[in-house]
Amino acid sequence: MTNFSLREIQSRYQMIRYFDGYSAERVEDLDERKLKRPLVKTQLMEILDGERTRTLEGLASLFTSSGVKLQPIDDALLMVSDSEAGEIGFMERLGSRVVAIYSVRKSEDLNKWSRRLVYSNPELDYVWLSGLTFDVLWQVVGKLSKPHRYGRLVFTHDSIFDIDAQLGETEETEQEMVDSPSEDDVEQIVEKRETSFRLTDRIGIIQQKLHQLQELYSPLYAISQMRFPSPVGRGGHDFYDNGKVTNRSQSFRDHRNHLLFVVRIYEHLLKSTEQRAWYSIQESVGIPGQFRKIVGSPVVIRFREQLTPKVFDQWAAATFERKNNKFRLWGHPIRLGPTKVHVYGVDRHLWQPLFLELTAKGCIAIIPNGTCGNTVHRLVTNVQRYLDPGAHAFLGDIPYKTLVEQSAQLVPYEPNAE
Repeated sequence: MTNFSLREIQSRYQMIRYFDGYSAERVEDLDERKLKRPLVKTQLMEILDGERTRTLEGLASLFTSSGVKLQPIDDALLMVSDSEAGEIGFMERLGSRVVAIYSVRKSEDLNKWSRRLVYSNPELDYVWLSGLTFDVLWQVVGKLSKPHRYGRLVFTHDSIFDIDAQLGETEETEQEMVDSPSEDDVEQIVEKRETSFRLTDRIGIIQQKLHQLQELYSPLYAISQMRFPSPVGRGGHDFYDNGKVTNRSQSFRDHRNHLLFVVRIYEHLLKSTEQRAWYSIQESVGIPGQFRKIVGSPVVIRFREQLTPKVFDQWAAATFERKNNKFRLWGHPIRLGPTKVHVYGVDRHLWQPLFLELTAKGCIAIIPNGTCGNTVHRLVTNVQRYLDPGAHAFLGDIPYKTLVEQSAQLVPYEPNAE
């Protein structure tokens, strides 16, 4: 298996059989507390929905500019290789706007590769799962799983805008596990708010206590990772806020079924977000000469805790003055007050325009027709992770969380589907 090349896999059946066997071996490694090879991981990415990407040839051309080669295996599965990194894994289109990249590369290598791919290609973005989205998915887990099963949540809030600007420029690091430093670890002493820990307990207990804990300590709203327990055995599937999913079960088939479930919810959420948030102008049907009417709802994010002037200034500067900022936005801020900025900007994903008003109490985004709904989900995710974990989001007068709940209700859970 050490010298095995993915090029030897010539069919979907062979791929599933390979990943199934590989996953079963890794569960044995986990039982022995000695992981001999990396776990199976999936990176979910959002792609442009259009004529170009509806064929395998068009999909392949989307990645060519980034040095990635896609070799078709069947009508929906491709092998992925990189001019620099070599064999990556396999890509499958799971929906009209989401692809999954399956890989057994080390987590650090896959994270670095996918980040370079996304940030170098405006037609690609991560699938963004905010703390508000995870909160809804966790309720789904509570309904589908027996209360004695163990679940896992990871909470990550890092107030990077509280500190020196140079520290705010560091790239985001994504970890497989959240570990506590030992006394011998070399750790820079920085006084800022930072929450990063893992909660593992019986699902029934977490269901009873989580809301109370969140009300007492708001960083617990910033869920950055959640496990779906496997219904076919031990372990489960760890979903991260940037669309990475790690298979900690013995079944790749079960892993793929959970991917399909979450992707279908996400695509419903994308459509409902765009239908409500797109700003457009329609001709009036009334008296001739009457003004045309504006259609669309603003995206409103209200902070639970008001930002200090220092944090506000750091946020505005880091978001619009640095190329690879975490919000993936660009624009020229117009200062309207000590803690109020208006921005005519663009989303670096698809280079679509948007209009933002930032204040210490929250932000308002106006999204023109044609702008990807992923802009909204990325904004909400990063606000919770880096600014205010307890922030509330609305599309017009409808809570963002309500849209997630409605999307989840439209998708049946089918653990044994193929």
